[in-house]
Amino acid sequence: MRASEQSSRFFRMALAAAALALVAVVFNAYARLSEAGLGCPDWPGCYGMLFAPVTAQDLPQEIDPVRQKALEKKHAAQETLQRFISVGLSFLLIRVAVLGWQLKRRHRGQQIWIPLVTLIITLGVGAAVSFNFEYRYKPLVLMMQLVGSMTTLALLWWIVLREQRFFRSVHVSVGRGLRPRALFALVLVAAEVVLGGWSMVNYAGLACPDFPICQGRWWPPMDFLEAFTLWRDVGLDYEGRLLALPAVTAIHFAHRIGALMVLFYVGWLALHVLRVGHEQNLCRYGMLILAIFVAEMALGIVEVVVHLPLAVAVTHSAFAALLLLALVTLYHVVRPPRTL
Repeated sequence: MRASEQSSRFFRMALAAAALALVAVVFNAYARLSEAGLGCPDWPGCYGMLFAPVTAQDLPQEIDPVRQKALEKKHAAQETLQRFISVGLSFLLIRVAVLGWQLKRRHRGQQIWIPLVTLIITLGVGAAVSFNFEYRYKPLVLMMQLVGSMTTLALLWWIVLREQRFFRSVHVSVGRGLRPRALFALVLVAAEVVLGGWSMVNYAGLACPDFPICQGRWWPPMDFLEAFTLWRDVGLDYEGRLLALPAVTAIHFAHRIGALMVLFYVGWLALHVLRVGHEQNLCRYGMLILAIFVAEMALGIVEVVVHLPLAVAVTHSAFAALLLLALVTLYHVVRPPRTL
């Protein structure tokens, strides 16, 4: 009974940590996008105007001192809340690791290494950002936070999936064919999330303010070498443009190309799962992936068309995380059952 209670507690702690990690991902996207170079820090308006500005030149040239002070207080509150979320997540991860270590003595198949790796990643990213506090707004440092938070979320969800009994593994013959395809889709979406994060931290969201073309062309001038230089200052700033337009255009365009690849492969995979999974009850996973994927693509298009409103941009980031979790779930169910 004691071991059963500990197993249930381990599962609940892991589930709570995964939920908090998802909150952290969404809130970090909100905090970052509320300061975005061509984003809107207020809603439903944009910089006190009815319609969003299309270019940096359309932004107000002078900011009211009272409003500037209010924005500084808001950003300070956001950073403080981010720290509280990170600390809370760290404590939950420590508890999950300790419970896993205790259960390992009774069950040889008990998870321990994945919780430890997740804890190390979270603490390592937090320590790296703290030690490089003066560089916390560098794109590379911000990408460390984004990739670290997404990795933590995926690993925590993997822990939850291995502890629960609802998402069960399917028959070996069916899973064998879907396993490499699900893994490739997972890697592809993870790469697209990284490209989207690089676009966000470099303020490249509206480098292409039209769709499906970009700046009135199908292939605008782009500088990929400068776009993917890792160590430099932020891409766009209200005080001036630190990254040339061809560079931010290359970042945005790379994200669009990645989205097109995801469209073809993940869309095909979802439809394939719907076609072959009727006997193994896999149709629900295909439907889940397809629904999240369609919503994610639609939000990405709306972002460009309505010029990056904050609410849509944050929802786009949230659905990217959900798509990643849906693919992790699919990969879990097509793997062989875990032996204890």
